[in-house]
Amino acid sequence: MTSKFKILNVLFICSLNLFIVGCQNTDSSSSNDENILAGNQLSLLPNVQFDNSKLFFDDFTNGVDYDNWIIGNGAWGSGNGGVIPENVFYTDDGILLLRGNGSYYAKGEVKGVGTLKDGRNTGAALISKFVTGPGRYEIKMKPLGRLGACTAFWTYNNQTNEGSENDNHEIDIELPGGKSDGIISFKNVLNTNYITETFATSQDVNYSSLVEEETYFNDGEFHVFGFDWYTNPEMIVYHCDGIVTAVSDVFIPNLQSRLWLGVWFPNNAGFVGESLFETDYMEVDWVKYLPFDETQTYVESDPGISVSSALSNQYPSSPSTYPKINLVSNGDFEYLSDHDSNGYGWNFSRLNTETQEINQVCYPTSNGGYQDSYGVTIKDGGYLYTNIDSVYEGYEYTLSFKAKSTGSDSNVVLNFLNSYSSRAIEYETIGIEGDEWKTYEISVTAPYDSYSIRLEFYNKQSQSTMQIDNVELIRK
Repeated sequence: MTSKFKILNVLFICSLNLFIVGCQNTDSSSSNDENILAGNQLSLLPNVQFDNSKLFFDDFTNGVDYDNWIIGNGAWGSGNGGVIPENVFYTDDGILLLRGNGSYYAKGEVKGVGTLKDGRNTGAALISKFVTGPGRYEIKMKPLGRLGACTAFWTYNNQTNEGSENDNHEIDIELPGGKSDGIISFKNVLNTNYITETFATSQDVNYSSLVEEETYFNDGEFHVFGFDWYTNPEMIVYHCDGIVTAVSDVFIPNLQSRLWLGVWFPNNAGFVGESLFETDYMEVDWVKYLPFDETQTYVESDPGISVSSALSNQYPSSPSTYPKINLVSNGDFEYLSDHDSNGYGWNFSRLNTETQEINQVCYPTSNGGYQDSYGVTIKDGGYLYTNIDSVYEGYEYTLSFKAKSTGSDSNVVLNFLNSYSSRAIEYETIGIEGDEWKTYEISVTAPYDSYSIRLEFYNKQSQSTMQIDNVELIRK
C-alpha cells in the first residue's frame, strides 16, 4: 500500500450528524489573491507552501489498508440502511468500488443497519484513522451516477458543547447538485462548509457555466474533485479538474478532522433526488491529502465517529471483477418471487383503451419468462413500463431483452425525456414478432436536452400476447 504517513492510537468518541442543511446559502468569492476565483485555474495562496514530508496518497492497489482506513458500519439520518462493509470492493487494477443499493434493491443479499433493514438504500464509507488539518484534499473518482444517492468527499469533526450548539467543523463535496436550480443533475456539484450544525454556507455550482463546455459528472470519466482548506486567511477553495468551482471565506473550520469518502442515502428528495434504481457504484482511483505548512494553524483535536468500524475480517481480501451495471432495475423479474408486482422499478398498467382489469392484461408469471423463469405476460391492452434517470446528451446505450409474441402488434419503445415534460423528445420502437423466444437489441444515443429514459412494453391488438424477460440497458 502506498502511504507516506500514518497516525495511530486515535480514539473514536464523538458523534456524527450529517444533515446537509445550512443557515445561509452564500456565494462568497472574495479572496486575498485575485487569481483564486471560480472559473480560474487552481493556484495556492501567496506565501503558503505544501508540507510534502506529510503527504498521504492511496491508490488502493492492494485494497483497503486496515492501518489507514475505517470501513464504516452504521447509519446517520433516517429512512436509509446506513453504510455497510458488504458494499466495499476493489478491482485487480486498484479501483475502489463503493456500492449503493437504491430503493428498488430486492435481492436481500445484504442487510441495512439504519431504519431500513432489507438492504435498500445502503451505501459505503471509508473514514481515515489519521487526523487531518489545513491542506489540499483530492479524490479521483466517478460518482455513483443515479439520483437519490449522495456521492461525497468530506472532512468532519463534531464536538458536543454543553448548553450550546455543537461545534460541527465540516467541509463537503457532494453530488449530484442542482437543488438550488430546482433540477437535480450531475451538471452541478454542492460545496458546503460548517462550523456548527446550522452555521454553514452551501454553493450549488453549475460546472458547465465555469468551463463553457457541457459537462455531466456521471459521464463515465474519472474527475478529480478537491478543496484547499486555509485558516490564515480563513478560506475554502473548492475545485474540480484543476478549475476553481467555489470560494468560501465564512464559517471556516479550524479543528483537526477526519477524512471521509463514500456514498450514502439522504432521506430528502429535495437534496439529491429519489433513489429510483437497484444497484450502482461509486468508483475511486486515488485519494490524496497534502498538508500546508506551519502558516496554516489549527486546533488540535481527536475527532471521533459514531458509526462502528468493520472488523478486520470484513475488509475485502481479494479483488473483485468489474461489475456490469444494468440501469434497468430487476430486469430479470426474479424479484417477483418475494415481492408485489408494482414497485421495485416496474409499473404494471394498461392502455387507456383497455377495459379489462390490469391484473388480467399485464401480470407476472413464475414460469412465463425465458427458460421457464420469472417473466411478464402482456396481453390485449396491457402496458408495462420503467424509468431510468440521469441520462444526458451524447450518452450511448445498448438495450437488449428476450421477447416473444403471438400477434403482430406488440411493441417495445425507448423514449428519451427531458426534465420538464412527460412527452418524448425522441424515441425508438421495436416490433416483437414470432412465438419463439428471441433476443432483441438496439443501440441508441441520447439527444440534446435528455434527462431520462422511459421503457414501454405494450400490445395494441386484442387477443395478442407478448412475454418479456431479461431486460438490460447498458451504458457504453
